[in-house]
Parts: sequence; C-alpha cells; structure tokens
Amino acid sequence: MIQIHPYIEQKFTCPICEQEIKANKIIWQGIHAGVESECKNCQRTFYQDLKVGHSLYTPCSVNLHNFELFGPGSSEDWYGIPLQKSLKNPNDSHIEFKKEIYANHDRIIILNCIDYLYGHSLLKLLNAERHLKDNPECGLVVIVPKFLEWMLPKGIAEKWVFDIPLKEGQEFFIDFDNTIQKEMKRFSEIHVSKAFSHPKDFDITNFTGIEKHDFQKDDFRITFIWREDRCWMNSSLFQKAVNKLNVAILKNILLTWQKRKMIKVFSELRKGFPDARFTVAGFGNHKKFPKWIDNQIVYNFSTDTEKRLCQIYSESRVVLGVHGSNMLLPSAHAGMTVDLMPDDRWGNFAQEILYQESDIRMGSYRYRYVPINQKPNHLHKIVAHMILDREHFIENMINHK
Repeated sequence: MIQIHPYIEQKFTCPICEQEIKANKIIWQGIHAGVESECKNCQRTFYQDLKVGHSLYTPCSVNLHNFELFGPGSSEDWYGIPLQKSLKNPNDSHIEFKKEIYANHDRIIILNCIDYLYGHSLLKLLNAERHLKDNPECGLVVIVPKFLEWMLPKGIAEKWVFDIPLKEGQEFFIDFDNTIQKEMKRFSEIHVSKAFSHPKDFDITNFTGIEKHDFQKDDFRITFIWREDRCWMNSSLFQKAVNKLNVAILKNILLTWQKRKMIKVFSELRKGFPDARFTVAGFGNHKKFPKWIDNQIVYNFSTDTEKRLCQIYSESRVVLGVHGSNMLLPSAHAGMTVDLMPDDRWGNFAQEILYQESDIRMGSYRYRYVPINQKPNHLHKIVAHMILDREHFIENMINHK
C-alpha cells in the first residue's frame, strides 16, 4: 500500500527532463488513481499514475498543457490513450453514490475496484482479503462499482458504491473525484491499496458466500461455460470480424457450431457418467438445447442470478469453457477446470483462473489449459480422466505421510 495523506509517499520524476518533481494533490480518475505534479524546470503540470492496479506495471503520465501521453507502448491502446482522452474531456455527469460505514477508523486503506472490464474489477476486489488479514490497524474502505457490491466481504470498514457501468469505466467523472476528495477529509491517515491485478491467497467463499465444490458428494454437474462473443472456434480473427460486423446469421452459425461441439463432448461423457447433471451456464441468449442438458444461461445479471450461477459452479465436478473473465468465478467454485485457449491468448495464460489450491501438483491436476482447436472426441477423454483418476493421483502424488 502507498500512503497518500497527510503526505504522498511515492516519488515522481518529470517525464520530460527526468528530474524529481513535487506531487501537489491526488486525482481520482476512475481506473487510474494519480497525482497532479508540477515541474518547475519544464514549467509544466502533469497527471501521473500512482503505482497501483495495472499502473504497477504500466504507469502513465499526461502533460496537462497539451495532453501529450507518456508511458509504455504495450498498454497504450487500452490503458494510456483512454486516460489521455478522459483527462482532456472530463465527464460532468452526476454519478449515483452510496456509502455505508461498518466501523469507524481514523487510519484507512482505500481499495479502488473501478474498471472497464468485469474481470479487472473482480480481481482488484479480491485484494481485500489480504488487507483484512495483514493490516488490521487500518480500516479498509472499498470503492466498488454497483454491480460488484454483492461480493463485498465481511470485515471492511466502509463501502463506497458508485454506479459506473463497465462501458463508461474508462471515463474521468468529475463527480467521482469530488466525492472521494470530500470523503477523504474525514481521516487523518490514508493509504491506497496496490490492488494487484492478479492477487493470490484468498478464499472465494468470503466474497460470494457460496461454498466451493465438495468432492465427497456423489451427485455432481459437468458444466460448459457459455459466452457468445468468444466462441469455441479455431480462428480468433474470424470471431473478431463477426463481432465487428454484428451480422446475426454469422453469429448464429458460430453459436450453432459451439453448441454442436459442446453436445458432442457431453454425449460422450454421459456414457461414462450417466448420473451426472450436464449443464450449460453463463451469459447469452441461446435457448435451444437437448432436454437432458440443464440450460442455466442468463441474459441479465442480478445478485440472485450471480449467486445461483456460483452455486451451479460449486456443484460442478468440472467446468470447461473458452478463456476469458467468464472463467473466473466458475474456476474458483468448481472442483476442476478445463480452459480452452485461443491462439492469441497464450500471453494471458492463467489470468482468468482463480486458483483455490495451495499444493502445486494438485493445482496442475485441477486446472488444465488446452488449445482451443482440441477436437471434442479428445477433449471428453481429458475431462473423463480428470474425474476418474483424481483419487489415484492424490494417493500417488499428494499423500506422503
């Protein structure tokens, strides 16, 4: 964590002359938390990122005179340029704000979970458990978008809920900044969480209230995680073209193709596991499946639907689906996971899996990464052996007492 009040702990250098410069005040942009700094040598004022969230790895600076952007090119398109545009054209819309105080503290840590991607927001929130365990001397204040409010863990000092939709998550809302500046005046010492983009050592049950999979139960599901903007197909370029063109007939072809593959895998697994419940769950609008497949696809999310889906994931011995944020909660609750990796996503390996296993060898067994071009008649064998061979694997590799 980084102290930001009564003084700003992080040191800053001018992106032009590289001399150390003074940070004048905190700016809460949204995704970004930064400072307004002034270089007397260059006579320029800058916005500069605090090293929190993705700015730990890709910090940005913006010249507030001409809005020139400074930062790594690797994240410029999705991180740097949106920041630049938002500072140049701030949004003066009113943002609905709700605050609830559970415990009074004079010293606090602020965990900012605002983002434009669901997975990013969720992953930031999971940092809460580390602070609750390691920093009991400070109250934890969580800034959370309204859609994640239901996942706030017990033990936090305050929640600050902002109704910022994901599609507007990259904007700089003046009201957002003003509200937080006002709330900060209540405290004598303030730190901001580093909000690691891929935290570890947390128990998902503390956030969703849903228990993880129980391997002792004879009844279980095998669940495919459905999504309609990244289908189970070999060509990511074709998928992107279909999404951009938004032609219904092409989308239906891809969804039909995905459904055929899923049914083929399920049909083979059904022979070996006739008592299992075969389920398709996730987000979408597809409705036509064989009667023996339990369709749990939802089109609108709410607290009730989110909890119901997490319960379904918890009942699943195995979940399988295409790489993406759609795999976060399923992988955290299910017994085992098969992640279908598109060719262009291997650089994001393991970023959408919430590991709930401390033993390295057991973790490699429970969480599998498979190329997306894997044929259904091969994939069903992988899933079947994961279920059938688990006890033998534990006896052979884990139980050495």
